[in-house]
This record gives sequence, C-alpha cells and structure tokens, in this order.
Amino acid sequence: MRLRVFVAAGVVLVAACAAPIKQFYPGTFFPEDRTYQNKPIGFSLTYKGSWELTTNPNEMRENRAFAQELHKTGIELLFVGFTAEKMQGTRCIANNANETNREYAEQIQRINKEHIDSDSGLADDTVRSVPMVRWEYSKNGIQFIEFFFTVDTYNMRIAFWTTPLLYGKFYPVYREIMGTLQLTDRY
Repeated sequence: MRLRVFVAAGVVLVAACAAPIKQFYPGTFFPEDRTYQNKPIGFSLTYKGSWELTTNPNEMRENRAFAQELHKTGIELLFVGFTAEKMQGTRCIANNANETNREYAEQIQRINKEHIDSDSGLADDTVRSVPMVRWEYSKNGIQFIEFFFTVDTYNMRIAFWTTPLLYGKFYPVYREIMGTLQLTDRY
C-alpha cells in the first residue's frame, strides 16, 4: 500500500514538474468585455454571453496534453473556453502553414475522418468580408462547427461545440461571435 502511495505521489510530482509550454503567439482574453485579442497574429473576437476563455496552455488542465501535442508540431492552441454552465465550448488553433482556407480545411477533415460520426461537408463562407470555410460535423454525440480563415500566412481554426439539442438555438450566436472578427495591426 505504501509503495502505491509513493509511486502515485511520484507520478503527480513528475507531472507537476513537466516543462511549461512556451507560447508562439500569446493572446489575451479581456473578461470585462469578453474580447479575445491576439496581437502577434493580428485579430480579435468578441464572445456574446457568459464565456470564460483560457489563453495560457499551461493553465488548460484537461486540454494541456492536446496543447503540448500541437506545440510539438509548431501549431498552437491559442485558447479554449466554455460557457459558465459548461454546456458549450470553443477553441482557436493557429498554424503558420500558409495554405488556402480550403486546402487547410480539407487536410483537417481528412485527418479527423475516422473519428467523425456525421459530416455535413465543407462550405465556403464569408464573415465580415473575411473569406472562410465552414465545417459542421458531429462526434461522440456532440455537434461541432469550425470556421477556417487566414491572417497573413496563419491558418486559423475557430470551433464551437454543444449538444445537438442546443446547436440549432446557438448556431446564430456562433455566427454572431464570428461576425465580431476584426483583423488588427500587429503589436
């Protein structure tokens, strides 16, 4: 019994001492106006409702391993967030791949194909004069929508997810949030 406790304590200690993830493109979430701003890449987005976003990958708890995995390939999980009641989620991923929206979206769709329950396909879209590709799919009983767009050479993915029951009610809100997208000056 003591050996198990000692081993468990050692595992926790090693996990706690894991090297911090250094951010390539640090952003800031301003909770007072629910705006996320990323100066290194050059964009901002305002969330409507009771969203809480985490921008530091070292504080992302259940998403830290995912952030670490992306980081090793030069891709960054810029933020992850949830509504106060945790019924809806969001995340933003940046990849300096310099691909078209369609090429990047097709690549992500291909990579995730075996994990998707249903796929509505990719659709060209424009939000606030910014060309995008939209992808709607379900996975493990959760409905997702992702918006792919570019800022200079950065391929961006912003995703929202919730239950199928709530999805129809909140789809307009997700589009409204994306409608706040502003391409900004860097620094």
